[in-house]
Amino acid sequence: MEKSNFSYLSAYMFAYAALGAFMPLVGQYLNSIGFTGTQIGSAVSAGTAVAIAAGAFWGSLYNKSASKKRFVLKLAMGAASVCILLYFVHTYVLFMALFCAMYFFQAPTLALVDAMAVEDGQMFGAARKWGAVGFALGVFFAGKLSESAGLPVIFFIYAGGFAIFAGIVFAMSAAKGAEGTGSVEASGKANEGGALAGASKAALFKNRKYVVLVICAFFMYGTITANNTYFGFLFLQGGGTIAGLGLAFLLMSGSEAPFMAWADKLAKVFTLEKTLPAAMLLSAARFAWYSTHPPHTLLLCFFFLQGMSTGIVIVEFVRYIAKIVDSGNLGFAISIYYALGSSLSAIFCQLAGGIILDHFGAGGIYVFFACMNLTGAIVYIAGKLYKNQE
Repeated sequence: MEKSNFSYLSAYMFAYAALGAFMPLVGQYLNSIGFTGTQIGSAVSAGTAVAIAAGAFWGSLYNKSASKKRFVLKLAMGAASVCILLYFVHTYVLFMALFCAMYFFQAPTLALVDAMAVEDGQMFGAARKWGAVGFALGVFFAGKLSESAGLPVIFFIYAGGFAIFAGIVFAMSAAKGAEGTGSVEASGKANEGGALAGASKAALFKNRKYVVLVICAFFMYGTITANNTYFGFLFLQGGGTIAGLGLAFLLMSGSEAPFMAWADKLAKVFTLEKTLPAAMLLSAARFAWYSTHPPHTLLLCFFFLQGMSTGIVIVEFVRYIAKIVDSGNLGFAISIYYALGSSLSAIFCQLAGGIILDHFGAGGIYVFFACMNLTGAIVYIAGKLYKNQE
């Protein structure tokens, strides 16, 4: 189990380090080559749009796969390869097309790693916190390197991070020899259960708590994703630098790790169902404060607000799903959750954020984000998801 834990923490760290190096700085990179706020928002949101179909498509194939870990590593290598191609593109339409292709491979990869971790009996919060650590380190070092080598370096850091992640997943699949030798048996079971698969997926959407949870996630996750793109504009307007932006993300994303690790303990004291809305309301308050254009020094001082809100939200949403969804359908449920609750929301927030940036500046973006989060908390409470799930 210890070896398995180390493999998962390493996988999470390198995958999210790649994202950390890329997502917070891609907006600044596109701005540097002449893209407008609307073009930045539409390009990024178009890529995210692909994740909706990709989540359902790859999630369904993942459930049927005889070697799930090797399935995931192929997706990771696809994302790394397309990212390298993005380095050579400077036109809006072609960049958007390749960004969509990258997201087609990238988006389900992370959702399926979550499913793998839960299916393998990992302590999800303890393992997932290393994703936050990786994200923080990725954006910190990318910020430092970008000041000396230029912003295009983010493409190579991303590709390298996902390539290492793929190697770790390959080692995990090789170590678990039963997965390979049992492929025939697994295939047989998949065929045997095929008649029930459609009914199981249909039942998922009849699960009221799951549906309400996905709706709540829509109002939360998009702002988390879009914040990675637009926080740089807020930070720079507040007097910060690109290197300082890397430090800000190191502190903010790094603060998620302890709260992810503490999520299990907090849930035991307050229950998972009550911990989650508290984090959602705190997130709304945080973004409302951001809308007042605080100086970059204050943004750095209150870095821990991201851990207290985002860190708990990321872990507890997935744990809540695992609590209310049948284990045999968990991979598909988490993929759909990420596609609809996260990716669809990210499209909306990234696109709206780009338009708002052009007309109202970074402060206007965070008024919008605060309203989104507050709505999510209200839906959660109105849907009575705060009641303990036996």
